[in-house]
Amino acid sequence: MSNISKTLLSLAFLACSTSALAERIYVTTTIDALYTYSEQGVFDGDVAIKISNTPAACEGGFWLRSANTAGYKNTTSFLLSAYHAKTKVTLSGLSNELWTGSTSKYCRLDQISLN
Repeated sequence: MSNISKTLLSLAFLACSTSALAERIYVTTTIDALYTYSEQGVFDGDVAIKISNTPAACEGGFWLRSANTAGYKNTTSFLLSAYHAKTKVTLSGLSNELWTGSTSKYCRLDQISLN
């Protein structure tokens, strides 16, 4: 096996090992508070989501990365409607993508369902 093949194999193994550390977190809860940040540099437009019952891996709650996409707009719309209606939602996120805007662990939100 050539050195290049060994290097590529090692990198592939490392990538698989790192992604294995990511835990998908699901929680059904209500939203207690929403925070957003404008003109805050790296946090510009991020949304922090405080929830009623936080999983240990996401002790602060969840966060949504700002983006000018339909997905961001739809997700913020779901968050706002669930917050105002005090309706239960199921949130899903990744425990290895923590928000740097807080010392508490906020997991990156990647899916929301209204229940």
